Amino acid sequence: MNQPLPGAPHFTLDELIRSDIAQTYGLDNTPSPTALERLGELARMVLEPLRGRFGPIQVTSGFRSPELNWYVSLDRTSRHCRGEAADVLPLAVGVGCPRLALWAASHLPCGQIILYNYERGWVHLDLAQPVTLSPRLYVSQGLRSPVRISAEDLTRLIADGPLARNQPNETC
Repeated sequence: MNQPLPGAPHFTLDELIRSDIAQTYGLDNTPSPTALERLGELARMVLEPLRGRFGPIQVTSGFRSPELNWYVSLDRTSRHCRGEAADVLPLAVGVGCPRLALWAASHLPCGQIILYNYERGWVHLDLAQPVTLSPRLYVSQGLRSPVRISAEDLTRLIADGPLARNQPNETC
């Protein structure tokens, strides 16, 4: 399980199913065969291209069993439960979550991208469903629910708004 996933040499299955909460509470976090297949697609189609563009990224949450997801979010139906979502942090110096989210929205087959606590948070990415025409981009700050935002508005936040002071000058 600690071997690189096919087509995603920088990611392992262990990394995508690891959960401190599952270990602490003794929860089974074993993905089904279908979820395993989707995790492989997520790693190949979303995570590996992110790694290629931004350097190392940390998967803070990948697959979650329905029981684990209940502990994390009081929900048993998250895309995490199907192996179709990951929460990530860029690890390279000078790479911020807002720019990673913006790039993902225009370059990756994501259905939903959520920038949580944009100044010091993480990015949720999930695989697009076949009928999804373009990704839905959301921003959340603090305890507020995510709010849908356009790529243009996120670009303005990065350039002129509260994100400007926390982002290096780089282009996506």
